[in-house]
Amino acid sequence: MEWTQRLRIRQLFVLVELYRSAHMSHTAARLGMTQPALSKWLAELESDLGVPLFQRQPKGLVPTAFCEALVVHARTILAEIDRTQLTIELMSQGASGDLAIGATPAVAAIVVPATVAALRQQYPKVFITLTEGVLQDLVSQLREGRLDYVVGRMDARVSCDSLRYEELFEETLRVIAGPAHPLVGGEVEWAQTRPYEWIGMPAGSQLWSELGFELAVAAEPPPRVCIETAGLLATIAILGRTDLLGISSYRPARFFCEAGRIAMLALPYASRGSVGLLSRREAEQTPLRKAFRECALAQADNLK
Repeated sequence: MEWTQRLRIRQLFVLVELYRSAHMSHTAARLGMTQPALSKWLAELESDLGVPLFQRQPKGLVPTAFCEALVVHARTILAEIDRTQLTIELMSQGASGDLAIGATPAVAAIVVPATVAALRQQYPKVFITLTEGVLQDLVSQLREGRLDYVVGRMDARVSCDSLRYEELFEETLRVIAGPAHPLVGGEVEWAQTRPYEWIGMPAGSQLWSELGFELAVAAEPPPRVCIETAGLLATIAILGRTDLLGISSYRPARFFCEAGRIAMLALPYASRGSVGLLSRREAEQTPLRKAFRECALAQADNLK
């Protein structure tokens, strides 16, 4: 009998926990097992697989390449089971299904609201989970099956054998500041931003990478960051009370400019970014997932 036919969900959970802690006794205590029982379980699993999953060292366990590969699939399976349980619970309460969407903060307020509204016209009882975060974290959740789509500022380089990227529309970077900032009101060169500190974004942010590119093209040093946040609303609120600089995608920046909350600096921008839709290639295209994609593409056409 193949080992996959004997594999149980509990075993996948134990493997992921063991991989996370990299320590036999810590994992055993967390799972309510004895260390000998956990050691026996691991030895039997490795025997079934015919490959070592961990290298035993004095300070703990070091996962092998076989373990790394198995854990990726284990996490995906566990995520699918969690999603299935949630779907059943929601449908038993009257929902027509559930959809998990990830969005980067810079674009969460651009295309996602209109897409969700359009989708609810077709599926008024759909349950939608919207997660905001940096692209790197969202892509990890997408790979594990915890998200159905990621909408964000990105480019085709995120596409690979397991992920599909579809561009929705072009979106440029803008440096933003409070309405009374000294640099507001005329043409500005990148060198003029040097004296000011910045509100930065977490590592993995596409917007922050694009700012680094713009500064490098202008032969300027990296920005001096004094605050780091992924929240656009928090950034705008802080900019209105300080002489700090921040960044945003053009469309949300224009919205808040028209509301008098911030101003966009008239800098010479060298690059153009894009907002795209990311999904897993192997994910089953359910009617609900297809409908979200079609709604997103339709709403994107209105923004071009």
